[in-house]
Amino acid sequence: MSNDASLPYGTTTKVRDTCLCLHLQRAARAVARHFDELMRPAGLTSGQFSLLMSLNRPDPPTMRAVAELLAMDRTTLTANLKPLERRGLVRIRVDKADRR
Repeated sequence: MSNDASLPYGTTTKVRDTCLCLHLQRAARAVARHFDELMRPAGLTSGQFSLLMSLNRPDPPTMRAVAELLAMDRTTLTANLKPLERRGLVRIRVDKADRR
């Protein structure tokens, strides 16, 4: 990594100490680590647990609906579903009504 001297270090530390986005990201990682520890006995991560809960609906949800709920793109959703599918925790089916 380069150290661009055009930005004063004082500015960098002020942003580091006051940036809401940075603090939210750090808090989210800390909370996720905590829940990962709690979910470890079940063999799940907190993200996998959230994904499983988003699938628990009266009717099977579409990939789009789940991706929107979890604020992720469908490619990422598919990648996150694969380990759960291999473990037999989810089943991915093609919607017969989808004529694509």
